[in-house]
Amino acid sequence: MRAERRGSARLLPWTAAGLALLAAAWQWGAVAFGPFVLPTLAETARAVVRLVASGVAAPALLETAAHALGGCLAGAGVGLLVGMAGGLLLPVGAMSRPVFTALLGTPPIAWVVLALLWFGPGGMAAAFTVAVTAAPIVFLAALQGVRSRDPALTEMARLYRVPPLMRLTDLLLPSLADFLVPAFATALAFSFKVAVMAEVLSGADGVGGGIATARAHFDLPQTMAWIVMAVAVLLLADALLLVPLRNWRAVRGAGAGVPAGEG
Repeated sequence: MRAERRGSARLLPWTAAGLALLAAAWQWGAVAFGPFVLPTLAETARAVVRLVASGVAAPALLETAAHALGGCLAGAGVGLLVGMAGGLLLPVGAMSRPVFTALLGTPPIAWVVLALLWFGPGGMAAAFTVAVTAAPIVFLAALQGVRSRDPALTEMARLYRVPPLMRLTDLLLPSLADFLVPAFATALAFSFKVAVMAEVLSGADGVGGGIATARAHFDLPQTMAWIVMAVAVLLLADALLLVPLRNWRAVRGAGAGVPAGEG
């Protein structure tokens, strides 16, 4: 764990450099194309301060986070359970894989329209769309992870009659880590994007509602301010929820003598 933290600390200057490069490109775009295309960093920062000081930002960010995280948790849970079952039982995998592949290929905007017809306008449509988007991502990772497990370890556990719970916690879940951690990261990122899109189209509150209001007033700095705050909440959720998983995965890989990949 300490080695992982030292490695992360060594990468911080490069992370800061990447963010600085992004900010420089943003500022260049604002100067080159004008305020009707891209607001400056200063204009966006002032819009963020106004939204936060007025008390509008916090409830909207919390609502969007609830839609994104709630839908992601529900969808990832279903995808994980069905994917593990499909990896362990070939008929289940054969039946469920085309279903989840079809779900993955369906555009999120189509699910938003269907959710509006089923649930009406509001947050339920956003959470449902997020869940349907996250489920196939995690399902495919879990399915592939279970099918890639070491058959020798599985046979040894069977011969020594290892309890089912110990097989799950000590054999199956660690072997899934290299597949699930990147899938969870992808699902989380898509969850926030889909939640905001669904809020804009469904008329729900949250960041999407703020963006819709800013669009109606042709307020580009405020639109960018909502986007920046939504990305900040996504990065915070990633740090709180996924960084511990990445650290555990890295320690597990180091203990096994296998370098862990990026996730």
